Formats: sequence, C-alpha cells, structure tokens
Amino acid sequence: MALEPPVILQVVGYQNSGKTTLITKLIKRLEKHRLQTGVIKHHGHGDTLELNDFGKDTERHRNAGAYITSVTSAKNSILSLNSELSIDQVIAIYTVLKMDCILIEGYKKFQYPRVVLFRDNKGEEDLLSQSEHVIARIHGNQIEQSTDNTHFYWAEEEKWLDYLSSYILKCHKERKGS
Repeated sequence: MALEPPVILQVVGYQNSGKTTLITKLIKRLEKHRLQTGVIKHHGHGDTLELNDFGKDTERHRNAGAYITSVTSAKNSILSLNSELSIDQVIAIYTVLKMDCILIEGYKKFQYPRVVLFRDNKGEEDLLSQSEHVIARIHGNQIEQSTDNTHFYWAEEEKWLDYLSSYILKCHKERKGS
C-alpha cells in the first residue's frame, strides 16, 4: 500500500521576516481541522545543533559512535542523528509518519509551493526571482497590487490564515481522493 504524500507548503523570507510567526499561527489553524502537521526548519548558520541530553543515556550512545539514537515515552519521542539529513530524507520520514501536511521554514534554494514574506520591500525582486511556485506574498508595507499572485498585508492576519489553510485543506482533500 502506497503512502499518501503530505501537502507541502514552504515559507521563505529573509531573517526576521516572520516565518516562524506565520508557521505557528498556521499550525494552530490546521490543528482545528485535525491535520497532523510537521515542520522542517533550515538552520543555515552552519554550527552544531544543541541537544538537551547532557549526561543522559542518549548522549552516551551518541558519544560511543551511534549514528542514530532515539528515546520514546508514552508522551513523546526524540530522534537524533550524527549527520545532516537532506530535505528529501526528512520529507520521506514525515511521509512514513503519515503527516497530512509539512510546513518548510526556509530552504530558499528548494522549490515547493511557497509563501514569500516581506517586512519591508527590500530584496523583494531578488527573492521572487528565486521562487517558482508562489502561493502568496505577505507584505509589511504598502505594495502595488498585481494579478500574478495573491497579496496580503501582515495586518490582514485572518485573510492570509484563511487563504493558506484553505489551500492546504483543498490539496489534502485532493490527495485523499475525496
């Protein structure tokens, strides 16, 4: 039996453009529709991610050379690897875990249906020229309306949340064949 692919929506913007804020608000909206949503965040700083397992068995396992460690309980699970995963590998894991939707924060070089965020109009053309499938643009400042994409202002939170959640729900329904 083939696994249903999750709906993928990418959120891109420069630092402090509101990516995490948008994603957290959208997750809450999707939760109301009972969609299981996973998030993939790109940590583009090149340093090692910190784990909070100092002195725990998982740290000892990792330091002994384990490539992958996991710990599970009745309430949650934690998985850690001693290498970087490609975005395709993470999507495959989330697919096996039967996520309905994956929200990707960052990864500007990869092309998935995306929302492009701007707090001001700086770098807008540069970021848009790197984007192939723009679902919506969300701006902080006044913009000249265009017919090529859906535009929102940050202050129109209910409008863009309705639009994005409707997009995801429609895609999810189409994938489920209902």
